[in-house]
Amino acid sequence: MLKATSVVALSVFAMFTKDELLLMFLRAILFTVQFARGAGSTLIVGCALLLLLLLGSAVAPMAAAAEELEVVIEGIDGDLESNVRAHLSLSRLVGDAPLPSASRIRYLHRQAAQEVDAGLRPLGYFNGQVEAELERTETGWRAHYTVESGPRTVIGRSELKVTGDGVDEPLLTDWLHSPVLQSGAPLDQQAYENIKTEVLEQAAGLGYYEARFAEAQIVVDPPRNSADVRLTFDTGPLYRLAEIQFNEVPVREALLQRYRTLEDGEPVATDRLLEMQRGLVDSGYFSGVEVQPLWDRADDRQRVPVQVYLTPDQRTAYRFGAGYGTDTGVRLSASQRRRWVNDRGHRMETILRLSEVTNTLLLNYEIPGQNPVSDTYLGRAAYEQEQTESTDSETWRIGAQAQRARGGQRWHWGLGVEQETFRFGSEEESSMLLVPEGGWSMVDTDNRLNPSRGYRLSADLSAASESLLSDTSFVQVDVSGKTVYSLTSKMRLLGRLDLGATAATDFNRMPASRRFFTGGDTTVRGYGYKELGPTDSAGEVRGGRYLLAGSLEFDYRVAPNWRGAVFWDAGNAFDSLDTPLKNSLGVGGRWQSPVGPVRVDLATPLNDGGFRIHFTLGPDL
Repeated sequence: MLKATSVVALSVFAMFTKDELLLMFLRAILFTVQFARGAGSTLIVGCALLLLLLLGSAVAPMAAAAEELEVVIEGIDGDLESNVRAHLSLSRLVGDAPLPSASRIRYLHRQAAQEVDAGLRPLGYFNGQVEAELERTETGWRAHYTVESGPRTVIGRSELKVTGDGVDEPLLTDWLHSPVLQSGAPLDQQAYENIKTEVLEQAAGLGYYEARFAEAQIVVDPPRNSADVRLTFDTGPLYRLAEIQFNEVPVREALLQRYRTLEDGEPVATDRLLEMQRGLVDSGYFSGVEVQPLWDRADDRQRVPVQVYLTPDQRTAYRFGAGYGTDTGVRLSASQRRRWVNDRGHRMETILRLSEVTNTLLLNYEIPGQNPVSDTYLGRAAYEQEQTESTDSETWRIGAQAQRARGGQRWHWGLGVEQETFRFGSEEESSMLLVPEGGWSMVDTDNRLNPSRGYRLSADLSAASESLLSDTSFVQVDVSGKTVYSLTSKMRLLGRLDLGATAATDFNRMPASRRFFTGGDTTVRGYGYKELGPTDSAGEVRGGRYLLAGSLEFDYRVAPNWRGAVFWDAGNAFDSLDTPLKNSLGVGGRWQSPVGPVRVDLATPLNDGGFRIHFTLGPDL
């Protein structure tokens, strides 16, 4: 039984080992064990097993030492060298552990000449030469290839044509004049394939469903370093929209039709259909949206119906959250969202936010506009209570607003009624305002949660008049901007600027929520929340007519999801333009979480001394 088990164990071990030297000894041991079985010698079997253990401990260091591979390519560089390296099988093994057996490495090395040739050909080199060398080193293997690319093949004859209904469509004929396809141009097969792919995608996007290359050929004459290119693109017929059909869902079809991006009779452009699909997904009504042209039901005039399959989402969604910020302390939130209130697609959301500083109850009622993707009418009612070291306010608001989005920009305008009771120290005031307001904002970035470049801009204008149900007259403007710019692949510069100004007939009647304060996590760090601003005779901060605050920050990526930062903040809220700014310096750490960066900052005011720790969560733009 011992002898049979030993043979099986050795056989399995020999099947999976990759080192040739170890494999040779294992085979010798297997032969010895099998001989011992025939001779009936248990002693010989035992000796063979002991030899296996000793051999394993002796050969293991050699096997570990062979787990490094170096591939050196000389004679070519740039895209040519990268393409050749990508085709080399040995190059793809660099960094692998453990490496294949020595025989496998030698086999792949013998294929190198063919693989180098395969890497040269796509860029037009058909007469390349390669000198290949493979040697053992102290750390493993070194493969060395000296490549002589030879002259590059150029295009001789170039026969390019477009046929079909789209023969006069500029987007489908511009490729005929591409420099890389003209006679005398260096042959670049990758560019050739890219042009074919791009033209086919453009054709599908314009409604040429049957578009294809009827002829696509490159005939190479290596001895002459010449190639003939023949391309014939047949656009086929242009398909047009017959109708768009929706399956039955809880909202009216009249609303769904307003998400259309194509009218009956227009070309069935795939990019326009995808735009409609994105709009329906972003509406929030549906958990699934599929837009499917029914090509097999096209009529004799190439008119195609489009079926939209919609899967309604849950009608009501709940969300709960908890967090912490040094401005607000512990935060709790809860919300209920009705994705549709009725079959007209109206939406409603109730939000409750609680913290140590501010408490808010908000009710939003949304009505889709004529273009529901970009236009919304909003009714809003809100109650907000805020208590800081110097102010205490309660505000009731009710109003209506129109919102519009176009190409990354958003506009809003509306009318609201505000009633606020506010206290500075022991003095209590109350004000009623009828406020028309409007605003604009824009965000442009490569990644909203982790941008390497981009900017955010916004501007808001509001006003009130004593002749229109208000306790005071004022005009107020707020402008803010922030930018992110990458100096290197690891270092970014972040800049921020906030401006505000108020003109009022009686500023003392301005409610606390409409005065300017600064200081805190997102303004002048090193100071407390709303700590900076004009003060009264008792030293209580009462807010100012004007605001100026800015920041410069450098951060550096020290690990894939970690950054270190240094920053300078400056700013103040004031009534007089000659008021000096407050400055602070600090350092911080950032962790890139799935919902945006988590920031911890240590800041010290240059004017007043001391330091504060700030903790925030949210996107940079």
